[in-house]
Amino acid sequence: MNMTEGPTTAHTNLTAFVASVAANPLFMRFRGLPVGKELAVSDAMVLFSCFEEESFRKGEEIYGAGSTSDRTVYMILQGCVSVSDESGNFFSTLGAGDVFGLFSFLDERPHSVTAAAQEELTVLSLSRAYFDLITLEDPLLGNRLLHFMFRLLSHVSLKLESEYAALRDYTRNLNV
Repeated sequence: MNMTEGPTTAHTNLTAFVASVAANPLFMRFRGLPVGKELAVSDAMVLFSCFEEESFRKGEEIYGAGSTSDRTVYMILQGCVSVSDESGNFFSTLGAGDVFGLFSFLDERPHSVTAAAQEELTVLSLSRAYFDLITLEDPLLGNRLLHFMFRLLSHVSLKLESEYAALRDYTRNLNV
């Protein structure tokens, strides 16, 4: 709060922030995702406000395999993303609640896959540069974002573990 603001002005600004985020339809979608449901409403609002909304057209490439990463992580709110390797071999389809670009966000390696919108796509994105700025200016918020990233990694890890288990069971049944 600066010297010209009184407690009433600060409270009004906070109330306006809460109202604007709560009324945002994208925030409602974010809260409906598994990772959004795990957060307290106040944490979800603060974290949501750090992300930027981006839209991609059907067929639009978000990034290509082997391309230099701009170190941005994406969370799908609506639509699907096709993931393939440099040769165009299809890996998977990601949908609402899925995250991509997380590993390139965390390190500076080129993208290992191509991500392209299979249909009209709405994502929330967070650049590493903005994340770094947040952690410098507001370490507590930076810590919240870091915990959020760990939660996302945990979701990815659990998904991979269950896919691996299903594949292992499938191959065992083929040998029966």
